Amino acid sequence: CKNCLIKAFGFIRPPRCPLCRADCSKVKAFELKLDREMDQAVRAVDPEYKERASKAKADRKAWVQSKLLLPVIHNDMESNTGIYEVTGAGSELVNGIYVAGTVSSYLGPRLYNKPGTQIYMFRWHRRQWIIATLARGFEDVEGRYYKVNCSFIPEDVPPENGWTLAQAGSGDGPAPTVRAIRPGDRISPRLLQPLIQDNRFSTENSQHRCSPCSIM
Repeated sequence: CKNCLIKAFGFIRPPRCPLCRADCSKVKAFELKLDREMDQAVRAVDPEYKERASKAKADRKAWVQSKLLLPVIHNDMESNTGIYEVTGAGSELVNGIYVAGTVSSYLGPRLYNKPGTQIYMFRWHRRQWIIATLARGFEDVEGRYYKVNCSFIPEDVPPENGWTLAQAGSGDGPAPTVRAIRPGDRISPRLLQPLIQDNRFSTENSQHRCSPCSIM
């Protein structure tokens, strides 16, 4: 199944066959040819094969349209993922995968968006990193969930630990842990599912009515 092979390939790590563990560094799952003999055998024993095959093909088409999944789909060993995983937050809607995003009024280092939502992780006034919903702009204190001071860590990337509840915000304890997806890491297909299911969003073209703000 091409879909299973695609999901089995990790970001930047040389992929291996999930069955025999053979090195698949040069393999692109989308380019694999169909075994006609096996196809006919499966059709003979599976009355729902045609419908499931059609759905799988539609899923692959959706994946191709998602720029966020290109490193997985094309086995791009040189890509810098720019992806973070947030886990352990008491506010469950904060947990998940975050990818590089763009908001026109934001002037700081790269910020990150949870796909399909208006929840972002961004640096604020060079003093803190914040996870918040930007539905009502950067100045909306109540829309903030968690924060961490950035005095003693690299200021241009989110810290992994030290997160606390945002003062006067909407977050519930405990605070989360933030994990950068690094070379050799794998991402669970369960966590990738939101990127697969919703290709209507584009973090590069997101429309937010955020108030203009000073340097972040």
